[in-house]
Amino acid sequence: MVELALNKAPKVNGVSAERMRVGCGSATTGLFAPYMFKAADEVIVLDGHITGLFSEHPSGRYLNKARSGISIKGQKSTDGRYFLERGSGWGGTTIEDPLDVIKDIDATKCYDGMTLLITETTGQKFSFYRMKNGRLEKEGPTPEAMKFMDVLRDSCEQSRVSAVFAAGVGGSARAGVTKDPIKLTRAVHEERVTITIGGARPFIFPGGGINLLVDAARIKYGSIYLTPTPSFVLPVEYTMRLDTFKEIGGHIEAIRPIDEILIDVEGEK
Repeated sequence: MVELALNKAPKVNGVSAERMRVGCGSATTGLFAPYMFKAADEVIVLDGHITGLFSEHPSGRYLNKARSGISIKGQKSTDGRYFLERGSGWGGTTIEDPLDVIKDIDATKCYDGMTLLITETTGQKFSFYRMKNGRLEKEGPTPEAMKFMDVLRDSCEQSRVSAVFAAGVGGSARAGVTKDPIKLTRAVHEERVTITIGGARPFIFPGGGINLLVDAARIKYGSIYLTPTPSFVLPVEYTMRLDTFKEIGGHIEAIRPIDEILIDVEGEK
């Protein structure tokens, strides 16, 4: 189950996904290769899109990283890039125990003391291992491994849900501004009139009419309501110079000085 709330981290099965991925496992490997080089003898970046195997990846070869002899499961795409089955495990894969991603270890290339770091693309989960007597045993990460993990985590943005309203300004919403609605539409597209939706600047589609997209998080709180129609109603503000208002056939007779309006507002309190 996915729970969504504007400007908050999404929840998947009750667990908050606090960080966005900086990229897939392959992109992460390419971005942070210099840190990975020092972090461990082999680094595996588990990801539901593409999982990265550092010593086989082009970025590892570019840095002359020795091939570790560790092979991983999944469908190989190109060197160092693998497709794993998606799931609710590490990095959005089906892997629950990080060592389960390993398909084979070439004993002729592995040695006691060899290190392995397995991480998700967000760095929220990671494990560090060292080869001892032919077995990979979990232990605390080295300072260089932690330096890489800190850089990786700091590069991942906070997750937050965004919402965009797609809307159009109808006839009545323009008739309240002008006696000649087409002139208002043209003035908007000519950028002589600025539209805001509850104070938020929208993107205006370049086609006919006044159709727009607006970030719901930027709209003044409490400005949106639902009618029995059913439909959402959003406030539309038009800002322009007085001469433009006259040119588009605006309701000049309805103009009132701001001081007069403020007096009325104070009187209503």
